[in-house]
Amino acid sequence: MRPLDWALPPVPVRREMISRLPDEPTGKPPLLFVHGLGQGAWVFDEHWLPYAAERGFPAHAVSLRGHGGSAGRERLRRTLLRDYVHDVMQAIVSLPTRPVLVGHSLGAVVVQQVLARYPARAGVLVAPVGHGFDTAAKLLADRPGDFLHGVLGGSLPLRPGQLFRELDAAAARRYAARTGRESPLVQYQLMLPRRPEPPRGGAPVLVVGSPHDRLIPVRTLRRTARFYGTEPVLFPGFGHALMLEPRWREPLDAILDWVERQVAV
Repeated sequence: MRPLDWALPPVPVRREMISRLPDEPTGKPPLLFVHGLGQGAWVFDEHWLPYAAERGFPAHAVSLRGHGGSAGRERLRRTLLRDYVHDVMQAIVSLPTRPVLVGHSLGAVVVQQVLARYPARAGVLVAPVGHGFDTAAKLLADRPGDFLHGVLGGSLPLRPGQLFRELDAAAARRYAARTGRESPLVQYQLMLPRRPEPPRGGAPVLVVGSPHDRLIPVRTLRRTARFYGTEPVLFPGFGHALMLEPRWREPLDAILDWVERQVAV
């Protein structure tokens, strides 16, 4: 029982969903992608959604409230993590069958909380924010001004050098410029100590990241994977935004291969 969710449920908002479907039904489970800080469903539609559909997976990405084309921008400063969890749960019930959930960064934290409430087919955590102090320490050491801006209630500005490692400079600047505002309350919540709950129904969980991520330490990836009884799958040479790097196909192929092994079609 979650008394707060029952007593004061989040107010539903209009959600943006971007979907890419296979040309013919394949029987493979749908994938639902959840984006990170200040981004939107677009971040997956650049490469991952079309490619997943080519491999036979119905691929969907949701923009959390206040992001992308979803409503709720005027209430973003009062938005909490549980509101994002509600958005993903609402997106799930719009799908014809139980999905595999794939979350990136902040979206991975949201997926962890959804997995504790809903028996998804499986979960994939891409560059997940773990113990918030790890990421906060990295930000403080790397860009103390940006860290202070976030602590004082502003949106954490994500720089091209923090998001990408191999992407050319012009494309990196263009993608970074598309990153919008984030809820200051959610940013505070990410910095608090927390322990995930086990997945409902025992859904398998995959953790994916890079040892060269300038936002998420590799020890965070290992600690998160250890909670789920596994080891992280690491891709050297990638930055934080794996889905937009030039070699974006490598982590996605690993994810889709894992899903095919784990989930009966």
